Amino acid sequence: MAELLGALLGEAVSRVSSVIIAEIEKTCSFKTELTKIKERVESMRPIAERLDKLNKQLDGLKEEKGRFTSMLEQAEVLAKKCSTRKLHQYSSYASKLDKMNRSLQEYVNTDLQFQIALDTKETLVEVRDLKRRREKGSSSGWRTSVPLLKGDAIGFDSRVTELKGKVLKDSPKGDCSVVVVSAMGGSGKTTLVTLFCRDPEIQRRFDRNIYHVTVSERYDIKVIITKLLDPSPNITNNEEAIQQWGSFLAENDQSEILLVLDDVWSESVITDLMFKSPRYKILVTSRMTFKRFETYQLQALNNEDATRLFCDSAFSKNENENDNIRDERVHQLVKCCKNHPLALSVMGGSLKGEPSANWDLMIQQLYKETTSLLDLHESVQICLKKSLYFFEEESEMKKCYLDLGLFPEAQKIAATTLLDMWAHLHNHDEGGLPTFNILTKLSSRNFATLLPISKHSTVVANYCEEESVVQHDMMRALAIQLSSEEPLERRERLIINTNSDDLLNLPQIVNARILSICTGLTTDERFPSTWNEIEAPNVEVFVLNYMSIMHPLPQFMHNMKSLKVLIITNYGYDCFEIQNLPKPRYLSGLTRIRLDHVSISSIISTTILMLENLKKLSLIMCKIGNSFNQGTPNKLTSLCEIDIDSCDDLLTFPTMLCNVVSLKKLRITNCHELTLFSEEFGSLLNLEVLRVASCTKLIALPESMRNLKKLRIIDLSDCLNLKELPLHIGELGSLQTIDVTGCEGLRDQLPKSLQDFDKVKVKVVCDEETSKVLTDFKNVKVVEKDPVDILRKIIGYI
Repeated sequence: MAELLGALLGEAVSRVSSVIIAEIEKTCSFKTELTKIKERVESMRPIAERLDKLNKQLDGLKEEKGRFTSMLEQAEVLAKKCSTRKLHQYSSYASKLDKMNRSLQEYVNTDLQFQIALDTKETLVEVRDLKRRREKGSSSGWRTSVPLLKGDAIGFDSRVTELKGKVLKDSPKGDCSVVVVSAMGGSGKTTLVTLFCRDPEIQRRFDRNIYHVTVSERYDIKVIITKLLDPSPNITNNEEAIQQWGSFLAENDQSEILLVLDDVWSESVITDLMFKSPRYKILVTSRMTFKRFETYQLQALNNEDATRLFCDSAFSKNENENDNIRDERVHQLVKCCKNHPLALSVMGGSLKGEPSANWDLMIQQLYKETTSLLDLHESVQICLKKSLYFFEEESEMKKCYLDLGLFPEAQKIAATTLLDMWAHLHNHDEGGLPTFNILTKLSSRNFATLLPISKHSTVVANYCEEESVVQHDMMRALAIQLSSEEPLERRERLIINTNSDDLLNLPQIVNARILSICTGLTTDERFPSTWNEIEAPNVEVFVLNYMSIMHPLPQFMHNMKSLKVLIITNYGYDCFEIQNLPKPRYLSGLTRIRLDHVSISSIISTTILMLENLKKLSLIMCKIGNSFNQGTPNKLTSLCEIDIDSCDDLLTFPTMLCNVVSLKKLRITNCHELTLFSEEFGSLLNLEVLRVASCTKLIALPESMRNLKKLRIIDLSDCLNLKELPLHIGELGSLQTIDVTGCEGLRDQLPKSLQDFDKVKVKVVCDEETSKVLTDFKNVKVVEKDPVDILRKIIGYI
C-alpha cells in the first residue's frame, strides 16, 4: 500500500488495472468476475485524476488518498491470488470477488462524504486562486467566459477540427499567432469559436486562460481591457489600457493564453492587443479579411446540414418526420435561404406552428424576389425581412421587436429595461409576465436570444429580474431599417446615431413617440447647437446611449412635454456626472427613470426627489455619493418601486427615502458596501416586496421592520454576514416567503419569533444547514447552491 500511496492515483489505477488484465489472461476460472472488477477500477479514474490535481494545490489530502489506495490495494491482492486458487475453492473465491466488486461500486457511486470532501477541497482551491489573482491584480478568466450556445450546433464538427489545426500550430517567429474566422454576418462565426473554446482538447490545453470579448464596430479599448482584466485596473487612456494587457501577459508568460475577439471590424484592435509571446494566441471573428493574418474562411452549410438546421427551428421534435409534402416545402425554403444559418433559423422560427397555407404563401413571396438574385447578402436580407410577415397579425410583437433596435449593437439589454418601456407603451403589468412572454416568443423565433443565466432568484417577485436579451446585429440592423422606412417627420420610432448623417437631417419638430440617440466614441461629438431649438412634443420614451465620453444632455429635452420614460446608459469606461438634466417643471410627467453607470450626486436633490409623478427609480452601477443625505425633503408621492444594483458607494439605505410611504417594492442587490438600514425604515408601511440580495457586508435589519404588515416577500439570499433577523419578525402577518439561502451567519441566530409564523403558510427558502433548525416548518424549500458560484457572484466576477 505504501508503494501505491506514494504514486499518483491515476498511475495507481493503471497499475492495478494492468495486474487484473494479466490475471485474466492467466486464469480460466474467474474471467467474468475479474472483468467486472477491472471495469469498476477504471471507473475510479476520474476521481483519481481529481485527487491528483487537488493534491498539487492543497495539503491535507492524505485521508482521502489513503482510502482510495486502500480500495485499490484490496482489489490488487484479490486479483493476484486468482491464478493460485484450486478448483474446490472456486465458489468461495468467486463470492469474495463479487463482494469486492460491490464494495468498489458502493465506494464510487454512493460514498457521498467522499464526494463532498472533494467538492469542498475544490472550492477551497477556487477561493485560494481568486485570492491569489486578486492580490496579484491578474485576471481570473471568469468575467470573459465563453458564451453559452442556444440550442444544438449543426454542421460544425469538421470545422472545429480544421480550425484547431490552424490555431494550435506554432508561430514560426516565436510571436503570438493570429487566426481570423471570416464570413458574412449570420454565417455562424461566433458559434464556431464558441464550440472551439468548449472543445475538450482546447480546454485541457488552455485551462481557464480563455478570454472571450465582443468588440463590435464601435468599441472602446478601455472597456475591452476592463472586461478582460479582473480586478478592473485604473485606466486613464487607451495607451495605458493596452499596456495593462501587456503586463498581464508578461506576468503569465508560462501559461498558454487564448484571446477571442468576436465581431471585429477594424484591424487596429487586433494589433493593439498583439504582444510577442509564443504561448499567446488570438482568435478573431470578422466579416472582413485582414491580409496580414491567417484566415479561416467559413463556408456555407451543405444541403444536409442546412435542412437539419431549418427543421430544428421550424418543427417540434414530436412532429411527423416523414411528411413528403412538408419535405418539399422545406427543400424550397432552404434553397431560398441560400443555406445561410441565420436566415434558416429565423425563417424556420417564423413558420413554426403556421398552417401549410402560410408556408406556401412564404415560398411564393421568396421565389419572386430571391431566385434571380446572385448577391448572397441581398438574398439573406430579403429572407430576414419576409420572416416578419406573420407579425402583421401580432402588431405588439412586431413593435417590441423593433424596440430592440433602440439599443447599441452587441450589448445585453436587461429585461427590466424593456419592462420599463413596455409597461408604458403596451400597458404591460409590473410583474413582468407579459414582457417575459414577448421575449420568450421572440427568442423562440430567433429574432433575439434570451440569455441563459447562472442563477435565478428562488423567490420570483418579477419575471424579468435577472433576465437579459441580446440581438444579432443583422436582426438589429433590420429593426432599424424597418423603423426608418417612413419619412423622418412621420416616424413613430426615431433612432439617431451621432456619427452618421442623422444629425444633419434631423427636422426642427420631432413627432416621434420613441426617441433613441446613440453617441460616438470620439471626444468631440457633442450634441450640436442646432439642436437647441428642436421641439419634441410627442416623445414619451427617450433612450440615450453614451458609448464613451458623456456630454451634457441635449437642450431639447426641455421641450419634451410628453416624456414618461427616461433611460440613460453609459457604456463607456468612466462614470461621468449627468449634466444639463432639465428642472423638475420640465419633467413633471416622468413616471420611470433608469440610470446606468453614471454619477447622480448633482441631480438627486435638485431634480429626482422633486418628481411627484415618478413611479419607478432604477439606479444601476451609479455613483451616489452623499446626494441622499443633503436634508432636502422629497416629493415622491407616487413612487412605488426602487431598484438599486451594484452601487458600490451605497453604505446605508437613505433615511430620506424612508418616508416614501407609497413604496411597494424595494430591490437592493450586489451593493457590497451596504451595512445597515436605519430604524426609520419601518415607516415604509405599504412595502410588499423587499429584496436585499448579495449585499455581503449587511449585518442586520432594523427592528422597526415589525411595522411592515403588508410585506409578502423577503429575499436575503447570499448576504453572508447577516448575523440576525429582527427580533419580532414573526409579527409580519402578511409574509408568504422568506429566502435566507447563503446567509451563513443566520444558521445559529434565527430569532425565536420565527415560531410566531404560520408554519404552514410561510415558505422558507434556505440551504440544507439552515433547514436543520427549521424542523417545525411544513413549507421549507432546501436549495442546493454551488459555493464557488456564490463566491463568484459575491466578489463580482460574474
